[in-house]
This record gives sequence, structure tokens and C-alpha cells, in this order.
Amino acid sequence: MAMESACRLQMGKERHEGDVRMEADHIDFAGATKYRFRIAELTNPRRDADGIKFSFHGNPVTITLDTEVKAKEWITYIQNPQTLADKLGVEEGHTVRVLNLGDDDELMGSLRDREAKIVAEGKRRCDMVMIGVERAAELRQIGILAESLKRNGAIWVVLPKSARTVTKANVFAAAREVGMKQVQMLDFTDNRAAYKIVRPTNGRKRSTGNGAAPEAAAAEA
Repeated sequence: MAMESACRLQMGKERHEGDVRMEADHIDFAGATKYRFRIAELTNPRRDADGIKFSFHGNPVTITLDTEVKAKEWITYIQNPQTLADKLGVEEGHTVRVLNLGDDDELMGSLRDREAKIVAEGKRRCDMVMIGVERAAELRQIGILAESLKRNGAIWVVLPKSARTVTKANVFAAAREVGMKQVQMLDFTDNRAAYKIVRPTNGRKRSTGNGAAPEAAAAEA
């Protein structure tokens, strides 16, 4: 999920022109300077004609968008926060394999509320795989895990943001190695980020050398 617009931003006495992009849990502004506003930290969000207003850490902020229609869509999204299952794209009845994240109460509770079928092992085809990773070597599992995905399935790789033993570059490289591509990043928690990887929608399959045979190498993420 992402919404984009050219905009004018006013924060306190500062005024900037640039582009703004709303992701699942934050709003990014890029102009002469850059700002990131986490949706969970916005206070009193409201619409004002073709703009949205809120307070961020005590600072009044106004973002004027292209159209009133966009402003209405954005404020509706902000005022109706998504659950973690929403952000991950989990639908009712989805089969989700969870690895190394079973102690995450928010994740597990959100999956159960969505009535997802949660599995840890087995040969059942999955709509989604969630895997927590702390070392780059653990990414070698991606090729094998991809074999368990349904045709349009996805893998979410969750990393500690501060870890030096594994980085997003490691995720991109591991995905390319098995013919997959990274398509989305999510602030999973304050301390962890999640990266969604999927099979390309076209391209021929190739062997990965570890028993997996996902589709041909993805374009650069």
C-alpha cells in the first residue's frame, strides 16, 4: 500500500514544497529537507479542504495535497489505523507459516483475529511465510521456504533494525539468488523492519541449487 502526491508542507513556521508518500505506517516527505511522520505518533489528524493537518511531537503540521479527493482518502486511512495483519496483507483463511516469531504477541494476536491458519512446520502450501532473522546465514532458508508458497504467496523477512550481522542488502541478495524480488518494506515495530519478497510475475524458472526452483531472477529492488 502506498499513496503519493506533490505537496506543500508547513511545520510550525517552516514551509517546503516537494513530494509526499504514505506507506502502511508512516508518511515520508522529500523536498529541500526530508521528514518521516509515523502514523501512530500523529495527534488530532483531520482534513482541511485539500490538505491534512495533525500535530507531531508537539509541532503543528499541514500537508496540502494535489486534490481534495486525495486529502479525503489520506485522512480516512490515517483515522482508521490498520492492524498488523492488514499491513502484511493477510486475508481471512490465509495459511501463514511463522518461524522465529512465535513469541511476538501482537503478530500472533493479529493473525488469530484475522482467522488465519497458523503453521510452523509441515508440507502445507502457504499464502505467506513470516520469518525472523538475526544472521545473514539464516537467509539461506528462503529458497526452501519459497517452495512451500502458493502461486501468489509472499515471504516477509523480519530483521532487527540495529543488527550488524544482517542487513536489507543481505535480504535483497538472498532474494535475487533464488529468483525472487523485494517489493515492500514495513516498519514492523520500533526496533524491527520487515521486507516482503515475492516471485516475479513473469520470467522462466531456474534451479537454485538447494532444491528450490522459483522463477527467473528479479530486477533490482
